[in-house]
Amino acid sequence: YRPVTPGVAGSSPVNRATYFPDQDIPMALLDKISWPIVVMLCLTLGLAPFVPEPHIWEKLKMLATGDLRRPIDIFDLLYHALPWLLALAKGWRRWRQS
Repeated sequence: YRPVTPGVAGSSPVNRATYFPDQDIPMALLDKISWPIVVMLCLTLGLAPFVPEPHIWEKLKMLATGDLRRPIDIFDLLYHALPWLLALAKGWRRWRQS
């Protein structure tokens, strides 16, 4: 794919939408991820470490009490929440399509 540069010889006037005419790129990528992979991510990364309590639960409690202030804790919350957010996005998309 070569970007379109107006007024430059040899520049192709191809629109990016030509490649994904019915949906945008993030949704196409979301549809390619299978449900078993999402479930495994939620059960491993989403809940790790398991002892003494799942890390995401600890960070959510810190968020609720207002103790989530350090950048590493915020990153950690986002890192462990990513599989759950992915599952929610896939579920929402599937529900909307049916």
